[in-house]
Amino acid sequence: MKKTEAIAIVFDDHLLFADSFSALIERLDLFRSVHTLSEERELISFLIKHSESPIYLFLDYYLKDKNSLPLINEARRLNKLITIIIVSSVISPTTITNILSYNPNGLVSKSSGFNSIVECLRIINQGRQYISPAISEIASNTNPTVKLPFTARELDILHYFANGLSIAQTAEQAHLSKHTIVAHRRKMMAKVNVNSITELLFYARK
Repeated sequence: MKKTEAIAIVFDDHLLFADSFSALIERLDLFRSVHTLSEERELISFLIKHSESPIYLFLDYYLKDKNSLPLINEARRLNKLITIIIVSSVISPTTITNILSYNPNGLVSKSSGFNSIVECLRIINQGRQYISPAISEIASNTNPTVKLPFTARELDILHYFANGLSIAQTAEQAHLSKHTIVAHRRKMMAKVNVNSITELLFYARK
């Protein structure tokens, strides 16, 4: 692979891993620059500032008190040229299925080495999705009859509710109307046959 004009961002709230992973990315010598970010507001600001630049975002799945999946849709909204690669130590088949429902360009294990990252970028540049062999093996053990009932957008909204946001605050964060949020909530409750947001959140956490 040749050096590109793309910018690489490593987003992880564990700075020790972020710094070491950034050093690995820099060794590839494929990107115009490599940046390490750990705060969501920094990431949003960076994406807005570089909205016209191709960006490869290496995004940790587990963040403090939440996961990074809602950031995927937000990053795509802010930068149409973005490539998103989830970096994770996840071992739950259901969680992997959930991640893949957001259709990231790549899903790599945190234990991936130099060659795995090169292979990941090579596959993505061919227009295909890359999933680390170790993660792919875990995903293949998922019971196909167990399917998450919620869409990616519904999971975004659930995430906001779980963090204590009101309908109005969720609408603002998700860039939707309050009526749409209420409709999504009603639909989710019907899907899992519960009668309150408390029951819905209990189901989602379980």
